[in-house]
Amino acid sequence: MDKYTKKIKKLLACESIVVEPQQNATRLLEMFYAIKSQGEQSGFTPVIIVPGKHLADTLKKCKKPEYYLKEYKNHDGAAILAGYLDEIKKDIASSGEDWKDVVSDVERGQGINDFAGFLPPDWDETLEVLIAKVPTQNPWEIFAWVPMGGFRECPPTEYMMSIFKKWYEEWQFVPAVICEDMVEGFAPKKPSDETEAVSIATEHYAFCPDLIEQCCSDCTIGQWADCLLQSDKWFFWWD
Repeated sequence: MDKYTKKIKKLLACESIVVEPQQNATRLLEMFYAIKSQGEQSGFTPVIIVPGKHLADTLKKCKKPEYYLKEYKNHDGAAILAGYLDEIKKDIASSGEDWKDVVSDVERGQGINDFAGFLPPDWDETLEVLIAKVPTQNPWEIFAWVPMGGFRECPPTEYMMSIFKKWYEEWQFVPAVICEDMVEGFAPKKPSDETEAVSIATEHYAFCPDLIEQCCSDCTIGQWADCLLQSDKWFFWWD
């Protein structure tokens, strides 16, 4: 067992199992889905955790789950996103760029239909991971047990929870993979048209600017909106 896997397993305030590297993602996901079915009956939500030094250090320093479960309720996800977006628009205006150019056309996107956070660069086999059985039926509350927020430009954990609550209620988004710098999850409800896609893509930009600025070749919200129209999974990555 990797030393960071061992540390994180010990620090987690919930049950977890270690999954050794698998030849491909299919076997790992089969195990995850089986545990997910158990969770639906037993009242827990599973999440795949990809261990690493920063995440281990974060768990060592973080507050207890009870703190985050109480604190996130003091925040409004929509208001947080609006505040982040206002800051971004001010920066764009001060640079002389037109917001319409940042949005641009809904085109050139590619669907996101697989998880990648537990795959190494060579993709030979999956990384060693933990599947945590988080004792909540509210998927946005898993971050009370795995509070990875505040990493680089990543919002604080309590903000993340309130935003993910909003997206669960509106889009059925369920986080499934947590890495040191990334969150991946299921997004079974797709935007119904381009207007709706641009709206949620703009919220994603406010929450995680790197999606647009580094993950889109055109660096536009429209391209990300086109991705979302084709995707049943979302990811967020903070460089």
